[in-house]
Amino acid sequence: MTMHPDTKRIFHKLHRWGGLILAALVFFYCVTGILLNHRAAFDHFIVKERTVAAVPASDTAVLEAFLAFYKRQIGREDDPTVIRINKERTIEFLYGAHGQTTYVIDPRAGTMEKVEKRPQQPFSFLNDLHKAAKTSDLWLLLADFTGAVVITITVTGLLVVRYRPLDYLLAAGGVLLLVAGMWLA
Repeated sequence: MTMHPDTKRIFHKLHRWGGLILAALVFFYCVTGILLNHRAAFDHFIVKERTVAAVPASDTAVLEAFLAFYKRQIGREDDPTVIRINKERTIEFLYGAHGQTTYVIDPRAGTMEKVEKRPQQPFSFLNDLHKAAKTSDLWLLLADFTGAVVITITVTGLLVVRYRPLDYLLAAGGVLLLVAGMWLA
């Protein structure tokens, strides 16, 4: 079965236009993926500016009594990783990474809720594989290698194929869409 020349031309144009726009997105995804695989090397992409100001020294006995009182209620001896006081005047004591165990105390209502987070499998495992987080160094190397190969294929594909002026305009449009999307995010 042969395709009508006009239909073939339309599919060819759709493929070329879509490919040029997608090339910018694929390139961006691969570069950011490699950077995110090594975010600790870049201080997690955070710049910390510290300002030190003098304040009056205070007695820490009040804080120690506060902590001791709530640690007795919780039934734990160790200090929490984070203590949060919400605008509802509830107090949250977070233990472990990212609040793996959180105690939410409402002093006015006299209630304490214990929230324990655990990964939902297999989605958590697949998410770790996708992000190359909490995986072996071999998987991280494979993810970086794959990203570098896709970048190479994308760039060489853009350089090898002969383009018309409209193709350059479409590629620039794809980059502009990418930049606009980054700006809006």
